[in-house]
Amino acid sequence: MPFTAFYTGYRQSVRRQGELIVGFEIPAIRGAQWFRKVGTRAAQAISKVVIAGVAPEAGSRRAEGSVRIALGSVAPTVVRATRTEAALATGGTLENAQRILLEEIAPIDDIRSTAEYRRRVASNLLARFWTETHRG
Repeated sequence: MPFTAFYTGYRQSVRRQGELIVGFEIPAIRGAQWFRKVGTRAAQAISKVVIAGVAPEAGSRRAEGSVRIALGSVAPTVVRATRTEAALATGGTLENAQRILLEEIAPIDDIRSTAEYRRRVASNLLARFWTETHRG
C-alpha cells in the first residue's frame, strides 16, 4: 500500500488490531533533498511546521512529478502537496505555488501555534526550498 493511503486521520491508520508492519519499500530518490523543522527547540519537541522536499537534479528535464513536497503539522496527517509540486514542476511561478500550497494545507490553532502562523511559515519554507534548490 502506498504510504499516502496508510494514515486516515489524526492517530488513525488502516492497520487493524493485531496486524504487524514487517517492512517498507522505499525507492531511491534522485535530486536535491531538503528538510526543515520549525519548533520551539531543535530536538525532542513537537514541530509547529515541518517540510521535506526533493528538487530535480541539475540539468534534468522538468517533468511533472520531479518535484516532491510533504509537510507535517499543517493538517490531521502528513500532507503530500501534489498540486504545489505540479505547479513548480511545470514552470509556474513561486507565488502561484505558494497560493496553491495554502489551499492544500489545513492547519489548526492549538497550544503550539496559530493556523495563520503555520500558513505563513509553510509558505515561507516553500519559498526557501525552491530558491535554495532550484537550478533554473
